[in-house]
Parts: sequence; structure tokens; C-alpha cells
Amino acid sequence: MTNEALSERIENPEMWNLLLRLSPRRLDAVIYSIIEDNSLTHHHFELDTASTPWVAAIQNVVYDHPALLSDFRKVYCVVETRDYVIIPSACDDEESRRLLFKTAFPSSQLEMNVNETGASNATVLHGVMPELRGFINRTFQRATIVCHIAALSRYAIHTGTHGNNLKMTANLRKESIDVVVTDGRKLMLANTFTYKHTDDAVYYILAVRKRLGLDDHTDELLLAGDQSVREAITPSLRNFIVRVMPVIFPPRMFKAGKQAMNAPFDLITLPICE
Repeated sequence: MTNEALSERIENPEMWNLLLRLSPRRLDAVIYSIIEDNSLTHHHFELDTASTPWVAAIQNVVYDHPALLSDFRKVYCVVETRDYVIIPSACDDEESRRLLFKTAFPSSQLEMNVNETGASNATVLHGVMPELRGFINRTFQRATIVCHIAALSRYAIHTGTHGNNLKMTANLRKESIDVVVTDGRKLMLANTFTYKHTDDAVYYILAVRKRLGLDDHTDELLLAGDQSVREAITPSLRNFIVRVMPVIFPPRMFKAGKQAMNAPFDLITLPICE
């Protein structure tokens, strides 16, 4: 389905979900029916932020495509941001969380949002621009805002509870990489690294593994995300790590539609972790 196909609202939208991923330069949208196989479509839009503020650019894309304004059963908004901090789950009262958030971002005007990771020991606090939250709340009913690192952490915890080994999941983009390490239902590390060259991405992966003591013979590395980056770094990684492999794509989302393979990994896997 082309972006032009988003020109009309969806019939029976209460049977459909909308997944949005908001990054600094791009908006990804996934629409699929919860009762029809092969209904899923993926769309992406470059955001015009050269002359328009980021939130306004997002609004323009949404308002220009009426299908995105349908009254969906559920709306998930994954926000890619540097403004997040991971805290112990035991810190579960609002006052303590706000204090930690303010300490991490002392001069920020961002509003705190709380995301559970599915782990027994970790919660994500991340900042949301007030104008972005306002737009989402005005535009979508039943919307959930999730930080990108929380979305990947949920997947890693959801799929990594079997076995006794540490597991590393890396989600690759052209200029950044998210790394999550789990030990059963415990989150050992979750972080985002930026890079200019793929060799730097390899370095970050190896450095994290060394820091946390992962065994390069038994502790696997699962690669997700941009295919060209995966292909570029896999040979180098296999010089150091025995078990380097692509993530297993969720059958449920593939059944929803083959275009799921083209969608951002942390977006397309979010519904299966609910």
C-alpha cells in the first residue's frame, strides 16, 4: 500500500491497531487488523524539520493522511530519544521517580513518562515534549507512549527468559545502535550508542560484552534492525563471538503482513510484548 492509500479513513477501525515510531528525521506508521491476516501495511515519511518544528512536522504528516486519524482499537507511539534513564523497579513511588528524573535532566522542560521493561529489576523514565504529548492526547484515543529503549527491552525480556546464559540484543540503525543485555528476567544493560562508521558499532558491542563478562563462546548476540548495517558488521563480530545470529522475526506479526519485515524492529515487536 502506498502512502496515497492513507487518504481515506479505515472502516471498522475498532478492529485495527496503529503503530507509530517518531524519530528526529522520520515517522514510521504501521496499520494492521487484529482479525485479518495479511492486512498489515508499513509507511514511512521523512519529516520536514528544516523550516518546521519537529512536533509540527509530525502533525503535518498525520493530518495529511486521514487514515491515521481513524478511531483505532489501540495506538502505540514509540519515541526515539536520548532523554531516558533506567532506574530500579523498586523505586516505584511517584515522588522518588520525579526526583531521579529531575536529577538526570536538571534543566529540561520535558515531562516524565514511565515505561515498564518487563524486567524484574528495571524501569525506564524518559522525557516527552509537552507539545508532543498534547498532540498525541488530542489526536488519538487509547494511545500509549513508549521510549524506544523500553520497547526493545520488553522484546528482549519477553523472548529471553529461557536458558541460563546472558543474552545480548542489538538493534541497528544507520547512525545509532541500541544494545540490551538480559539475564533471564533481569535487565543487565540497555543503552543507545551513536556512531559514524560501522567499526564503531562493532566496538560498542564488544566493549559492552567485555564489561558485563559475556562469554564469547556461549552467550549469544542477536542482531536486529537495518539489514545493510547487519551485513556490514556480522563478519567482524564473528571473528570474536561464536553465536552471532539474526533475531527470529515474530511469526505473529509476519502473519499480519509481509511488510512487517520492513518496519522498525522496536515498533513491530511492541504489540507482542503487551
